[in-house]
Formats: sequence, structure tokens, C-alpha cells
Amino acid sequence: MEGFTMYGSAHRKCTFSGEWTGTPPVCDNHADDCNDPGIPPGAKRSASSFHTGEKIVYQCQTGLDLLGSAERVCLENREWSGSTPRCQGPNTFDPPSAVAKAMAGSLAGVMDVVSSDFKKSAATASFGRTIHVSEGSHINVYILMDTSGSIRKEDFEKSRNATIALIRKLDSYEVQLKFHVLSFATEVKDIVDITQTYMSSSIEDVIWNLMEFDYHSHGRKTGTNLHSALHRVSEKISFFKQRGAKSRFNETQNIIIIETDGYANIGNKPQIAMGRIRQLLGYSLTSEDHTDETMLDVYVFGVGDQLNKKELNTLASKKRGEQHVFILKDYQTLGEVFNSIISDKSVTMCGVVQEHVSKEHESFGIPVYSKPWHVTLRAPEWGPKVSCFGSIMSQNWVLTAAHCFARASKDKVSYQVDIEHGDGRVRSSRVIMHPKYNTSALKHRNVSEFYDYDVALVHVNSIPLSWKARPICLPCTVPASRALKRINSTCQQHRAELLPHETTAAFFSHKNSGRKQTHIHTKGQRPDCVEKAWTTLKEPTDVTLREYVTDRFLCSGGTSGYQDAVTCKGDSGGPLFLPRRNRYFQVGVVSWGTTDVCDPRNSAQGRYSSDRPPPHARDFYIDVFEIMSWLKQHLGEQIQFLPEVQ
Repeated sequence: MEGFTMYGSAHRKCTFSGEWTGTPPVCDNHADDCNDPGIPPGAKRSASSFHTGEKIVYQCQTGLDLLGSAERVCLENREWSGSTPRCQGPNTFDPPSAVAKAMAGSLAGVMDVVSSDFKKSAATASFGRTIHVSEGSHINVYILMDTSGSIRKEDFEKSRNATIALIRKLDSYEVQLKFHVLSFATEVKDIVDITQTYMSSSIEDVIWNLMEFDYHSHGRKTGTNLHSALHRVSEKISFFKQRGAKSRFNETQNIIIIETDGYANIGNKPQIAMGRIRQLLGYSLTSEDHTDETMLDVYVFGVGDQLNKKELNTLASKKRGEQHVFILKDYQTLGEVFNSIISDKSVTMCGVVQEHVSKEHESFGIPVYSKPWHVTLRAPEWGPKVSCFGSIMSQNWVLTAAHCFARASKDKVSYQVDIEHGDGRVRSSRVIMHPKYNTSALKHRNVSEFYDYDVALVHVNSIPLSWKARPICLPCTVPASRALKRINSTCQQHRAELLPHETTAAFFSHKNSGRKQTHIHTKGQRPDCVEKAWTTLKEPTDVTLREYVTDRFLCSGGTSGYQDAVTCKGDSGGPLFLPRRNRYFQVGVVSWGTTDVCDPRNSAQGRYSSDRPPPHARDFYIDVFEIMSWLKQHLGEQIQFLPEVQ
């Protein structure tokens, strides 16, 4: 229609789950103060001119439940109050992927984990928010688990596993967390008490207590007293409020997560306890919505088809552009949702991967990006069969091996390389090799090749960060400190946490078959590993082993107690990496090995392979801790290094 513009989706499809794709289409001429908010399928809306201060009311058709805000007001900033309403049938459930996206988008605002570019786009994409927690902030998470009579033991087990997955995912965020976990039936039982600081802030202790909780502990008291559960939360919040500054009350976010398969059938109305919580935090009970409740988020997960959706909807937060109430088919689906949250496409913080593959991925062949920092380098000058690997440090820098380009740092790289990452391809603009790299440095002592300082940084104009292309966490940096939950930590503490034992499991990327596991040998285990390097020297030399394999090398491989995989030619430049707290950290760069098991001469007749190497096969990596000052020199403008790195 002339003078009008259409917003929303021109085409919408009803999915197998009973949900409509896209967003409600709206034709608007912008003549009024607020845009037309649309009408969701199955709903009707009171007429309005959409002027500032005007209120519209939604109602769902008979048999459908309204989730979200039934009433919305046109605010002075030309936004509608509350969350977008939707009408849902009795046997209709929210798709797990949509739930994970909505919750992760909301949590992203709380946890402040997404890139600035995403924050800008998300404000219009319906999941972003504008208020973010500062670095090192404190968050108290209250998890309320329904253990009433309708919950079978197998469902409780799935609920517990889902909750553990959620706790581990939340622990991946870069904030200080404490947990309170309770089980509610007719009465409430604390599984983890948030006032016991040491226990509630230790993820392993929280999970241990969850695993030890007895499903039968409620006995015959099998009612559903959701009021008592929320009342217990209000008691804990009141405790922290009384302690004031000692508990950082005014600086602490509060996240309440309710998991239930039914409706309250005993005790007071849960809305009474929810009102008490809001009052304790200083929030008005008569506000248009909960957007200004910056220190409180209430997420409600209704599981199954025996739900009082209206009651659950009244308890969940109603924040503009966000969704806090979700209806799921079963507890198995709840687990899928919680496993997917940290892998949402919006999250671009370092070292995050998709570790869990859902049935949806398996069924439809959707790719899983389990190493999004991984890149492949190619150049016409190398020929079609030659390539190197590398790792994303930031939007503009890739770390790789120097020997991919030249034999010494003084050799200029006159050509450009293509860098293939999970979300496309970019061209290099320059290559910086470590100034001390020189493969001929020991040639006068009959050592034909010497790979000390075998590292290079490749500069590119920009790698768009996404779930397919994220940086890996680099130790001795502030992002790594946050990921390790070690605020104000030192570089030495990072090394102690990432390489705590004489033998530490780690991974590298193999050119033919993805991720491979090996073991790094340090301290007392290092000499036996390094000694195998002698097999690569073909002529007599007076070079000592320590001169040949300097302290800048990490050594891996061997068959003592396990069969380690080893690298092949073509794996050079890739990261040696390992997980901590559901995040991945790079500790080395693939440089050289004693045996190329992928060489046809070494793998003849199927005798050897990367997974079945000869006993003497060892790999050597440049230790990133030993080149940290050089990395800071070039990456310091984009990555914040710890102050001690000079």
C-alpha cells in the first residue's frame, strides 16, 4: 500500500513443532509514535492508535495460552513495553534451538560476552540488551528443581543432568558465580546453600552435591509448593541484603531458573513470593514491565503437557526484546537446550566451541564447529598439495609456523596467502616472523635444520568473528584470566593451571581427520621425550640435546600407558590446545616431529599412521609461554595482556 512499509516476514511457514517461522508482518506508515507491534498467530488485539502512553491488550483464541506480555504500553522512547506475546496450543512446544537462542541472547546481556558488532545488531534482532555487567562482576544463580510426585526418577535424572550441563555452561562465562540449588515438592530441600560461599562458588562441589542428592528424600510429601521454593530464594536474598557491602549486594546480579512439570497445588500463590523478591531488590510491582530490573532475571522452563502456563508466565521476567518463559516437551529436551546455550551463534569470546551435537544436527547434517579458531593457509607458490595450519588470535591476526614461509626471519615473504576459516576466506596483508627464527643457525655444527622460534604472525584485514570463526584463548592475557576465573592472576599461574602435571593431555588438528589427542611431557617426564630428537640428526655433531631442543619447545608423543597420536607434514602451524572450564587454550604451535607417519614411505603396507606411530615418534611445539613478549609486541593493541608480560 502506498505510503506504508512492511516490517517482519513476508512469508511464514508452520513448522512440525507447531511454531511459525519468522516474525509477524506489519505494514506501517510511521505516522504514530510507536511502530505497529503486530499480532501473533492465534491472537486478537485491542484497537489502538499507538500513541505514547497508549495501551494495547492481547488475547489468545480459545484453547491457546498466551506467553509473554498480555498488555503492552507505547513508551516515550517509542518502544513497546514488555516481551513479545505468543499464543501456544496445549500440545505445542518451543523448539530447543529457538529456546537456546533466546536464553543465550538474554544471558549475553547479563554476562557481557558478545562482540560490540553483535550488540548493535541484536538490539533490533530481538535478543540483545543495552546494560552489561562489568568485568569481574558477581552473579548469584538460584536453580529451583521440581521433585514433586509427578516427576519420575528417570525424569529427575534427566533434570539433574540438564542442570549440571547448565551449571557448567554458566561457569564458562567470564563472571564470578555462586549457586543455590534447591529441590521442591511439598517442602523445600537445599541441595547447595548459596550462603556457604566456598561450596556455592566451587563448580565441582556444586555438581557433587547435585549428584549426591537423593531423589526419594521428600518421601510422601509429594505436592508442588512453588511458593515455598521462591520464598527460600527471598530468604537468601534478604540475608545478602542485610550484609550489605560485605556481600556486594548492590553489585550482584540475581538469576532465578525454575524447572517444573506441573503447577502449584499446595501453599500460597508463588506470585506472592516473587513480589517479595522484587521488593527486596528495590523494584516496583507496578512497573509497565521488568526491563529496568537490571539485577534480576527470572527464567521459567515448563516441561511436559500438564502445565499451568498462565501461572508460569506471570512468574517469568517480561523484558523488552527478550524471552524468559519456555515450554519444552520433556527433560531430555531441557538438557539439549542447556547444552546449546554457550554455543549460541552470538557468542564470540575466546575458546568457545560446540561440544554437544543435538539430534537436530545429526538428522540434518548441520556442521559442528568444534575448533572455530582453526584456519588453513594456502598459497599458489606452495603448490596445490602444500598447506599449513594456524589459529585465530583476533580479527586481524593468525598465529602459525614460520617455516611455512621461509627458512629465516630475514627472508622476506613477497607473496600473499589465503586463509580459510570456518566462515569464509581472507587474504593476508603481511607476515611477521620471529626475529630469532633461522633454520640454518646450527648448520656450521652439522645440524641441517633447526626450528627454534618457529612462529609467525599473519596479518589480515578482518576475520568476521562468529560461532564458526572465534579466537582461541591465549594464556597470559586478561581474556584468558576471565575464562580461567582467575582475576588478577599471573602468567605463571596460567601455566600452572594449564600444564599442572608432568604429563598433560592436549589436542592438535590433523590434516586428514580432525582433532587428535596427545600428551605433553614436562618437568621430570621431558628428558625421555626430548631424547628421541637424536634420531633426526644424520651427521656427527657437538651440539648438545638442550641446544637442539631448547626450552622453547614442548614435547609430546609416546606409548607409556597410552598410544599418543602424532602430527604429519601439513599440520605445521596449528595449535596445541587443551580445555579448562569448557574453554580452550593454546599452549603451543606445531613445529616439527621425528617421523612423518603420513609419508608413504613410513606408512607403507599400513604399518604406521597418526594414531599408530612408531615408538620413537615425538612432536615438538613452540611453547607460547616462551614467546609471550613477542606476541604482546604485535597483538597488544587488540588483546589485553597481563601487566607482567614485557
